Amino acid sequence: YRTERIPVTLNEEEREEYARHADVYRAYLRKNSISMRSGDDYQRFLIQRSGNDPAAREALLAHQAARRIALSASGKLEVVADLLARHKEDRVLIFSEYNAFAERIGSLYCLPTVTHKTAMPERRAILDSFRSGRFSKLATGRVLNEGVDLPDANVAIILSGSATRREFIQRLGRVLRPKVTEAVLYEVVTEETTEESISRRRQ
Repeated sequence: YRTERIPVTLNEEEREEYARHADVYRAYLRKNSISMRSGDDYQRFLIQRSGNDPAAREALLAHQAARRIALSASGKLEVVADLLARHKEDRVLIFSEYNAFAERIGSLYCLPTVTHKTAMPERRAILDSFRSGRFSKLATGRVLNEGVDLPDANVAIILSGSATRREFIQRLGRVLRPKVTEAVLYEVVTEETTEESISRRRQ
């Protein structure tokens, strides 16, 4: 198998909105002398404080907004179009951290989509169609990371995800089952955002 990291950038509007939210978050950390070195720090200093500290809650919401902008950058849509064209004959799984972005991909490119909101009968029908070859492309959120008998694919596109190595390995494992063709995993990362550190940590 091989992996390929594809960088994208925020457009001007996204960059301005990202910077605005990121400034709120960083200002709170500086004011309170907080250093985020791990997920435990995030949980202890921000999540717990946000329940009774309005400034902490504002910082938490700003961080989440900035993260969503980075992980759902519009430039990723163009990458998906290019990769779908490149892999027309392949079986492709597209992973997103956010269900809304997976659904947007599905709507934009007319792809079957499975999220936690997909009813079980529909989910089974989609996976059966993927398994039989009727569908060769599938977009999904985190619901298919594990615990689901997912049909074989040979290309995975990670548009976004968490910082955990476990999730990355699970997604890579979806395309590593024995097969004749080479397995490929693409990781699409928004430059100059927190997604760069997320990518580093999960690898």
